[in-house]
Amino acid sequence: MEYGNKSEHTRTKCIKCGDCCRKNSPALHQADLALITGKRLERKNLLLFRRGEPAMDNVMGSPVLLAGEMIKIKSATAGHVGCVFLDQQSNHCNIYGYRPMECSILECWNPEPLINCYQKNRLTRADIFPRGSAMDELISIHEEKCPVTELYSMLQQETNAPGTAREDINRLLAFDDSFRQNFQEKTGAHEEDILFYFGRPLKDLIRPLMDFMKLNPDGNA
Repeated sequence: MEYGNKSEHTRTKCIKCGDCCRKNSPALHQADLALITGKRLERKNLLLFRRGEPAMDNVMGSPVLLAGEMIKIKSATAGHVGCVFLDQQSNHCNIYGYRPMECSILECWNPEPLINCYQKNRLTRADIFPRGSAMDELISIHEEKCPVTELYSMLQQETNAPGTAREDINRLLAFDDSFRQNFQEKTGAHEEDILFYFGRPLKDLIRPLMDFMKLNPDGNA
């Protein structure tokens, strides 16, 4: 079920069926910051979606291009949208005692509380890394030099007029790769940390952006 749909059942309480957790994983909000700073949630279990990336809108039930960044709990397996913390056998949540805000307020029979806060006060990297810190400055540089929105525009141009944006796309991808490689060489950061700091490599976003473009041929996000 999507968050925006009423349940088919006339429930008044959770029956621990696991359906919500199998079909969606929660985005994090500012109220969840302590889960990260307190190391309740590790970076390996989180996925950063940058502004302009396509992502499933759990209320609308369809993919959208994000107007702002979103940090979300990872899926259980590649291509699966369920939550990595759901025990598939018992339907129990492995972090129930410190589950994110979206999980704590979700009621499948009454989705309004979640709908009302779904896109409000989402947690971002700016909430995690102090303004003016070295990491904050690096993230800002990367966002300025490698925006997902620019890649999407270039892909649209290349689709409409093959050959006109190819060099610009390759130049953007090369800078993104070089930026990440230099950061790894200088800091020794693990891949999961780099993904949390700077999101997925731009080259890995080409396919999902193209897929989104095919679903929205008029160019509307």
